[in-house]
Amino acid sequence: MSLTSPLAWTKRPLRFFQHLLRESDGAKSSVGQLIGEIRSVGANACIVMGGGFSAWYPTRLSSQTINPHLKGDFLGDFLKAAKAEDIRVLVRMDISKGREGMEEKHPDWFVRRPDGAVSSTWAMPQICATGPFWQSEVFSILDEILGRYPAADGFFFNYLHVPRCHCERCRGIVEVATGKPVPQPDRREPAYEAWRQGFLADYMGRVRRHVQGRNPGAAIVPYHHVHDGWDIRRMAEVSDIVGSQVSNPVMPNPIDPQPIWNLWAAEEALTARALKPGQPPLLIQTTSEVFASRQSAMPEARLVHNLIQAAAHGASTVPAVNGLLDDGDARFVPGLRKFGAYLEKNARWYEGLASVARIAVLRSEDSRLWGEDAGRMAGADDCSGHVAEFRGVCEMLSDLRHPFDIVVSPGLKLADLERFDLVLLPAAICLSDADAAVIDAYVEQGGKIIATADLAAANETGEGRNAPALRCLPALPGKAWSAVGTYFALGRADLRKVVSGIRHVPAAGPFWAPFNEGETQDDLRIIGPFANNAPEFTTVEGSGKEPGLIERRFGKGLATWLPWRIGALYHRYSMPEYRPILGALVESQAGAPPVHTTASSGVETILYGHPDGMVLHLLNAAAPQTKGLAELTPLAGFEVAVETDAEIALSLHDDTELPVTRAGKMMVLRIERLDHFAAVALVKGQAGRKKA
Repeated sequence: MSLTSPLAWTKRPLRFFQHLLRESDGAKSSVGQLIGEIRSVGANACIVMGGGFSAWYPTRLSSQTINPHLKGDFLGDFLKAAKAEDIRVLVRMDISKGREGMEEKHPDWFVRRPDGAVSSTWAMPQICATGPFWQSEVFSILDEILGRYPAADGFFFNYLHVPRCHCERCRGIVEVATGKPVPQPDRREPAYEAWRQGFLADYMGRVRRHVQGRNPGAAIVPYHHVHDGWDIRRMAEVSDIVGSQVSNPVMPNPIDPQPIWNLWAAEEALTARALKPGQPPLLIQTTSEVFASRQSAMPEARLVHNLIQAAAHGASTVPAVNGLLDDGDARFVPGLRKFGAYLEKNARWYEGLASVARIAVLRSEDSRLWGEDAGRMAGADDCSGHVAEFRGVCEMLSDLRHPFDIVVSPGLKLADLERFDLVLLPAAICLSDADAAVIDAYVEQGGKIIATADLAAANETGEGRNAPALRCLPALPGKAWSAVGTYFALGRADLRKVVSGIRHVPAAGPFWAPFNEGETQDDLRIIGPFANNAPEFTTVEGSGKEPGLIERRFGKGLATWLPWRIGALYHRYSMPEYRPILGALVESQAGAPPVHTTASSGVETILYGHPDGMVLHLLNAAAPQTKGLAELTPLAGFEVAVETDAEIALSLHDDTELPVTRAGKMMVLRIERLDHFAAVALVKGQAGRKKA
C-alpha cells in the first residue's frame, strides 16, 4: 500500500476509543459530550454506534429499527463533530442479531435449531448468514450509510461469524458444498467448519469490494471476540485492519469464553503482524471486569497492563466502555485518562516499531481446532491441548527476556521462517503435509526447531497419521503414557548447570517415546515411574531410559523434540526447573537474550527497534500468588541491561535522561520504582537526544 493510497491512514497505530452506548444513552447524551470524552482519554479515532439491529440514524429501511431514544440524526451529527476534531471514525455494525419479534415478520432471516425453533443470543434472534438479511439487506444498509455519510472512515462489524443453522436453505447449501448434512449442535466436523470459514471470508470480501467501490478510503474491520468460525489468515486478507479482543476480564464471557492470560494482547498483536505485516491491528479492551455484568469497572492495574502491552507491540488500542465514561462504576476512568495522555504525548515512539526477534513460536490453528482444545480459544480446561502448550512456551520465552514473534499455520511459507534463527513448535499436534514440508525445508537449509509434546500425530483435520510427517524428525509420537511419579535425568552438564547442579528434575503429564530409547546424544531420560511413593522408599536411581530431549541433525540444521508438555506444565504450575532448561536449549541455538534484568518474572520486558533507536517497555505484572492481576504492587530497586549501541536512555513518562553505565555491548540502567509500567527510548548521542 503506497503512502498516497486512500487507506494509507490504516498503516499507523491509532488511539481508538469505543462508546458501547445503550439505546437509552441516545436520549441523555450529547454529541459534544461524547467527543469530549474521546478527547479526554487521548484518543484520535473511535468506533461509533451505527447500524444493524439498532440504527443510530434516521434510516428509511424497514430492515433496521431506529433507536427509539434518538432525537435527530445521531450518526450524522457525530461524524460532523468528529471530523471537526480530526478524529477517525469507524461505524459499528451488528448484523449478527435481530430485534426481538422480528422473526415473526421475517422468518427466513433467522437461524433455526434442529427442532425448527429460532436460535437466540442474549435473548435476540440470530441472523442466518445465507438468508436475505445478509445477502441483500446488509448491502442496502451500507449503501444508505455510505450515501449519507461520506465522512465515515470505515465499518466495524461486531460479533461477526456464521452461526450453525438448520433452516431448509442452509441444509441444502451445506449438503451441496460438503456432501454432508449440517452437524448436530454437539458435533464438530472439519468439512462443515471449512465451509463456514470459507463462506464468511468470501462474504466479507464481497462486502469490502462493495464498500470500497463507493468509498476507496473506507476500511473494513471484521470482529469476533474469539474468532469463532474464522480462518484467521483469510479473514486478514479481506480486512483492512485486523480486529481482535484482548480484554482479559476478571471473569470471562459465559458465551464463548475468552482466554484469560497475561500475554493475550501480545499474542493478538504478534499474530496480526504475522498475517498482515505493516498493518497495526485494532485490539479491543473492555473496561468491564465481568463480561456478563458490564457495569463493573476493570481494575486499573489490569486495564493499563493490557493496553500498554498492546501499544508496546505496535497495535492500535481500543478501550471500550459500556455507556458513558462517568456513568455508574467509573473507578477505571482516572487511570484510563492518565494512560491516554501518556500515549498521546508519546505517539511518535509507537510508530515504526520493528521486531528484534530472532525466535518465532508457531500458533497452530489446526491443532487448536482439531486437537484436544476442540476449537476453544481459551483452550482445553485440563490444559491438554495446543493452547496451553503455546501459552506456556510464550510465557517462558517472555520470562527469559527473549523477544519472539509468532508464525501461523496452516499456510506456512519458507519466507515466514527464514528470518528466524529458531522456531518453536508447541504441541503442533495437527500438521498438514504442506506445512511439514516447509518446516523440513527450513531445517534442511540451516534453521533450528524445538518441538514439544505429540508433534504431528495427526493431519490438519485431526486424523491420526500412519507415517511421520517430518523428515527432520522421522517418527510418530506413538501412544502417550503417564510420567507421574517419574524424573528426568540430566546428563548434559549445561542443563545441570542451570538448575544448580542437580541431576534429576520431576516429570509429569503425558509422555511420548517416538524413538524408544533414542540415541547416545539424547538426554532428559525418564527414570521410573516409582509405584511406591512412601517416603521410606523414594530413592531415585539409574540413568533413565526413554529420552525427554531428542536432537537430530538434518541437512545444515537441527531439530529438537521434547516429547512432553513442558509448556503446559509451566503455564499451569509454574514448574521452576522447566524454564531454565528450555532457556539453555534456546540460548544454545539462538544466542543470549538482548535484555537482562535483576527483576523477577513479575516484570515483563518488551524491546523493539525504532527509526530513532530502540524502545524498551517494562510492565509490572506482579500479582498475589494464584490470583490474576487486579491491583498495583509497585516494585523497586532493579537493574536492566540492553544490548544496544545507544548512548542515551530517555524516560518517556517525563522526558528525563536516565543515568546509564556500559558493560561491553550492554547498556545498564537502574529502575528505582516501577508502577504500572516504564517506557524508555534508547538513542545515540546528543543528536538523538535532541531528535527524541
